[in-house]
Amino acid sequence: MNRAKSLGVVLGTLALMATFIALGFWQLDRAAKLKELQKPYQEQPFVDLFEVARPAENLSGNSVNRIVKFSGKYVIQFDAPGQVDSKNAKKTWLVGLMEIDGGGAILVARSDRGAEMPPGDVEVTGRLFPRQYADRSEKRDGILSRIDPALVSSIYPDNLYDGFVLAQGEISNGKALSLPRIDLQPARPTVPGFYWQHIAYVVIWWLMAVVVLFLPFYSRWRRRQ
Repeated sequence: MNRAKSLGVVLGTLALMATFIALGFWQLDRAAKLKELQKPYQEQPFVDLFEVARPAENLSGNSVNRIVKFSGKYVIQFDAPGQVDSKNAKKTWLVGLMEIDGGGAILVARSDRGAEMPPGDVEVTGRLFPRQYADRSEKRDGILSRIDPALVSSIYPDNLYDGFVLAQGEISNGKALSLPRIDLQPARPTVPGFYWQHIAYVVIWWLMAVVVLFLPFYSRWRRRQ
């Protein structure tokens, strides 16, 4: 009985130690990510949208902020009020839903001014952003409360790309469309907290692992005393 009890104590101690050590490494990884995010953003070469994203799949972290190119036809256009650009100016953005050649559709933030939806095939180059989660206005017919493909899933029956593209250029019938483009800085993924706060948690979790390891020996010593 005592042997089984001792084995249970050892296994419980090892399990707790492993948990606290794993939490320490997780916190250390978050600290490293936070430090990486503080570095200046470096632009990467532009790629075809198909290389970094797929319809009906969540965007990966490596896909966000990539400059992508693709072509297709706009099927519907929306206003997205309450959008804030890099100068903190609140404006209404023009957002088109483009049916992409090859399958799927994606939201394209085209301009911060009103403009007609171009007919036929359009080639788009722009930056890929994650979907917005917070509403910027009320949702009404023809109005997007936020730029999120979930809001247009009832309108477009086919698969949708996650996120949206901020258009930097559009070519229709061989001519570049002259529109006032939206000025927006690359998205910066966030990690909650501060660097030294995460390091402090690393120390705490690993200290807890040491305490757990020490407790059985301390209890045995107290019994002998």
